[in-house]
Amino acid sequence: MQAPSEAPAGPPATGASPGRRFDRAVAALRYTPGQLRGLLAILTVLVLGAGITGMTSILAKSAVIEETTSQSGRLSVAALQLYQALSQADATAASSYLTGGTPTKEMNEAYRSSLRDATVALATAAGEVKSGDDAKLVAELNAHLPVYTGLVETAKAFNRLGEPVGATYQEQASTLMREAMLPRAHELQENALGQLAESRAGAEAFPWAAAALVAAALGTLVWAQIWLSRKTNRVFNLGLVGATVVLVVFAGWLTMAAIASAGHTTKSHEEGAQPLELLAQAEITAQLARAEESLLLIARGDEPGAAKRYEEHIQELVGPGGLLDQLDESFGDDPELAPSVEAARAAAETWNAGHDSVVQTAAEGDYLGAVAEAVGDHEDSLATSFGALNEALTEATKTSADRFAESTVDAQQALTGAAAGLAGLALAALVGIAIGIQLRVAEYYA
Repeated sequence: MQAPSEAPAGPPATGASPGRRFDRAVAALRYTPGQLRGLLAILTVLVLGAGITGMTSILAKSAVIEETTSQSGRLSVAALQLYQALSQADATAASSYLTGGTPTKEMNEAYRSSLRDATVALATAAGEVKSGDDAKLVAELNAHLPVYTGLVETAKAFNRLGEPVGATYQEQASTLMREAMLPRAHELQENALGQLAESRAGAEAFPWAAAALVAAALGTLVWAQIWLSRKTNRVFNLGLVGATVVLVVFAGWLTMAAIASAGHTTKSHEEGAQPLELLAQAEITAQLARAEESLLLIARGDEPGAAKRYEEHIQELVGPGGLLDQLDESFGDDPELAPSVEAARAAAETWNAGHDSVVQTAAEGDYLGAVAEAVGDHEDSLATSFGALNEALTEATKTSADRFAESTVDAQQALTGAAAGLAGLALAALVGIAIGIQLRVAEYYA
């Protein structure tokens, strides 16, 4: 080994003033031991920074993904279920009225089930909302729901007595649902989806700060080894080489964990949340069209607004560029979703074609025949076509929900152990750096 040619700088005097101590420290940097200590301080700061930011970024991503499946996820699901349940309750109540006060057991159960779902969804949303505006929406919906059910029950009572005034109560109930309840449920859903989008953006973000710090630490380490090699005529410093290897592993783990988690999060959106949103909107639109169709018959054709609203909803569902077109364009090649989307389209088109026949039958004076075609349980009734549409959309919704849950779990698992592992690697790199540099410093005092 070649003996060091520089004289080490002595420690500052015990009673030296702070200014003199600083001058001595600056002077020490002109000698190799002081330069090595300065290098140790710089590398310590960089590695500590990389370790802390890497660990905290992984923990933050994990918390955001957890929020996606907990608070914001539960709120978005509850808001979606609320919108679906309310629209289904109104469609079922209107269809039930057409049976002349004697709805089938299935109709009664569907209506009660929808109200139960709406109540549960409202309770869930009340526990998850963050903002005052959302809390106000939930409170207003809670206030409107008993009023709506009261109007429906009054309509049923008059309908069983054969009193035509029942139609007025049913129309008032549907107006309350259409003009007050569904808009508020839709606003709550939009707010929840916005929160979910923010959570997804956080989960997909790459930890650039940690990556920059570890890159700076690696660059400084490589430079330090080249500099030391020239100073000591030694090719390798085992401590610094070990620290370099550890930091390379650190960078690889950080990058792979972040990319894998972001990939699964993106997949949960593209293959789960995105089709779920479209499918839910398609189901809701179909329920709204069904309710307007029933109102048109209840009013015996004297409600032009219902006919117009039905046409708007059905065009939104099956018209050019409508919801089913959007689903077909985005997921027409998906082997799991495509069959359900095609079945939904066929059922919707059959239903819409049958609607024109029912309206024509009613216009010709055969009201009972029109009602039988609309709510009967035979194969060619509108109720059968609507049921097939609803069944196809429900099947596709279940597939998308399962995909969303699986991808979210995968995103969480991609981060498992990463925070603790990165912290351990940063500590190991610090130990290697300290040993490698301190051994060289010690040679100047041997």
